[in-house]
Amino acid sequence: MYLYKPCDLEKRISEAYQQNGIIYPSQLDEEYIARKFDILLVESKFGSFAEYCDDLKIVGLHNDLELLKRREVFFHEVGHLFLHVGDQSKMANSFRYFQESQTKRFTLFAAIPYHMLTYIDFSQKRDFIVYEMQETFRVPAEICERRMDYIENKMLSAKLASICS
Repeated sequence: MYLYKPCDLEKRISEAYQQNGIIYPSQLDEEYIARKFDILLVESKFGSFAEYCDDLKIVGLHNDLELLKRREVFFHEVGHLFLHVGDQSKMANSFRYFQESQTKRFTLFAAIPYHMLTYIDFSQKRDFIVYEMQETFRVPAEICERRMDYIENKMLSAKLASICS
């Protein structure tokens, strides 16, 4: 892991967590994070959403979501609050797609933050690492797989850069 260097967004998320006392994976709880970041967390019958109403930040989570999916959707919606402004329903499809791709990256970094990667044993085989991430951070395996892909790609890039320089 010594080759792994976080991107700016990863750093910002980890710094925000640490400044709010979110140090341990057990603190990555929707209600706890919502309180720490002054987000009103509500149940919704009509789908999940993120919205600003004056100075109030609101995240609505569909009440039928399974526990792990609920956590993923929570981080996704929080990403919209912290990265974007505007009503996606009034945006061009290309801009909405761009915002969604940004929010998917945010979800990876918020659900499995850089400063908590020390809780994972990266000396193991990938399947075990993904399983350990899933157990530690309580998110779907797909999120863990994508986070591992990101980490491996960053490490490979760093290794290639060191060879080529």
